[in-house]
Amino acid sequence: MASKTLLLIPALATAALGNVLDLDIKVRNGYRTIEVDLGTPGGPFDLMYDTGSSTLWVLDSNCTDDCVNVSGYSQHSYNLTSTGVNLGIEDSIDYSGGTVSGFTATDILTVPDTDVSYRQSFAVITDSTWAALAADGFIGLASSTIAFKNTTSAFEQMMQDGLLDEPRFALYAGSGVSTTSNPDPDNNGVFTFGGSHEDIYADGDLQWMTMLSPFEIYKTNLLGIQGHNISNGQNMSSEVLNWYGQVIFDTGASAISIPNDQIEAMYALTPFSYADISSGYRPLCSDFNDTWSISFTMGFYGEGVTFNLTGDQLAVPGYQDDDHCFPPFNPWDSYNTIIGQHWLSNFYAVFDFGSFDPETYDIRVGLAPLKKEYLPRA
Repeated sequence: MASKTLLLIPALATAALGNVLDLDIKVRNGYRTIEVDLGTPGGPFDLMYDTGSSTLWVLDSNCTDDCVNVSGYSQHSYNLTSTGVNLGIEDSIDYSGGTVSGFTATDILTVPDTDVSYRQSFAVITDSTWAALAADGFIGLASSTIAFKNTTSAFEQMMQDGLLDEPRFALYAGSGVSTTSNPDPDNNGVFTFGGSHEDIYADGDLQWMTMLSPFEIYKTNLLGIQGHNISNGQNMSSEVLNWYGQVIFDTGASAISIPNDQIEAMYALTPFSYADISSGYRPLCSDFNDTWSISFTMGFYGEGVTFNLTGDQLAVPGYQDDDHCFPPFNPWDSYNTIIGQHWLSNFYAVFDFGSFDPETYDIRVGLAPLKKEYLPRA
């Protein structure tokens, strides 16, 4: 992806400085989104928040009419408004779910139910192969250096415009219950710009991991993975798995992706075998229980932190029926490991930049287990 070029259009921002912005998370077909208004007059857009990419993008009206959509969701489209500017620059982005392409524009972004309003650069997508996306677009949260040409990530733009109280965003992913069928779930998720609420959601202190430089996406060192189980009343632990690679925290992914050459060893830490899984075996959800667990140790050498999830916390029901769960790990062609939304949803997550100035970013990710009342499906 091309590096970001500074925009020549002056920013416009109106808001009291020092905002902490809490946005409700919506869930549709498993996609988690937050809502922003774009344009003058503004229109609402439900955008999938993604720590694995950097670009804010919305669909052009021609794409909502002509691009394939099998999501069952009627996507909202963007047309240049009275404050919109087409910069005449084209680019494309490849995702695991499809490819999008279009042009760069700027317009006024407003955070609903707040006085935060500022000029944001984004991509207007004229062609998309992401047929299953149950959202109006993306709001990428990684580094602007890997964003669509001549765009800045929304979070970095808010920081540069002095709109936020702290240089951080935070995530309580919520129950995962569809907000389409259940518009007001008891523990709906909350996405926070400019602050965090670990005092409300976290069961204990945040455990911090420093991210690798130069900053592009949120990744740190994988220091080890270990399996644990209870056998005949005794706690047993496996040897530690370790391979050269990093861990990527990616809310745009759902599952845990493991390098191809480590996937069999990874499944050996569970009650399942990869040979069975790859032959079409569907795990019973009843086999995802608290008699076994998987721990990940991550961070810089000498200061790594360990996070443990039990089998029931790794369960994702609905593999053709409610009695069967999706396999917990997917193989992929990389030496890195992706930790996706489902794993992260068991924790309160804070992404802290340490500074508003890109020259002095000191990026950390902090995780803490959720209080019982805020656990997924609680």
